[in-house]
Amino acid sequence: MSRVEEILSLIRQVPPFPKVAQRILAMIENPVVTARQLAEVIQYDQAITANVLKICNASYFGLPRKVASLDEALVLIGHDTLKDIIITSSSARFYKGRVGAGYQLEQGELWRHSVAAAIMAKLLVRRHVKEVEGGVAFTTGLLHDIGKRFLSSFVADEFKEIMQQVVREGVPFEEAEKQVLGVTHAELGGLILKQWEFPPEMIMAVKQHHNPDALLQDPLTALIALSNTLVVSMGIGIGADGLATKVQGAGLKRFGITQNDLDLHMADLVEEMDRAEELLHLN
Repeated sequence: MSRVEEILSLIRQVPPFPKVAQRILAMIENPVVTARQLAEVIQYDQAITANVLKICNASYFGLPRKVASLDEALVLIGHDTLKDIIITSSSARFYKGRVGAGYQLEQGELWRHSVAAAIMAKLLVRRHVKEVEGGVAFTTGLLHDIGKRFLSSFVADEFKEIMQQVVREGVPFEEAEKQVLGVTHAELGGLILKQWEFPPEMIMAVKQHHNPDALLQDPLTALIALSNTLVVSMGIGIGADGLATKVQGAGLKRFGITQNDLDLHMADLVEEMDRAEELLHLN
């Protein structure tokens, strides 16, 4: 079995995305679904139930009082916030431990980077990328580097050769990944999302988030590429792969984003990350 075949065979062993979460996200799209109906489904996943209550009571979501029951929580937070909570709670389990060690990321840093990219994506949607729904932006940002979670050990095994390619040929880390391993973490991430049955536009955004022309592609792909680049430029989850995508003026102009806008969004992210501290320590 070749190296790339070994890596791709790993896809079949990737744990499924929680079915309860998938069902809840589908139910939320129904405008007449009730909090009681949602609670009846959520209660069957103890981890999600615990984290919904934990996050609802976190300062990040700013609820006026502490909540103790699912029914009360769901009434208070609303569907849009519930989407973010469910996807955050369900994704956290894939980022436990030193899952980014092969990329020289410390424990918890891959998760911190993912949360930061999700928040940045939503910040950009509010003011600039109106074509993308906020929940989709948040979810895709949260999962954009999921390929690193499963490729990390292979990168560690071949790290010396990958870095030789980067230094000797001056290619981005992701391109060296492709040359040495036969697949990139972005491509692997796209395959994982496909197996988890996420929508095609999310799969493409994850797969293409390091593409040099990403900011000129469909809005979601451009959004995730930009969010990732801005978060990395702030030193959040930079790892061994470094700044793999440059911010392109033409792509930014398309959305009416100025350098001043970028500076403001990065300042906002610092504040949002402080508020989101509870999200970074989910059980």
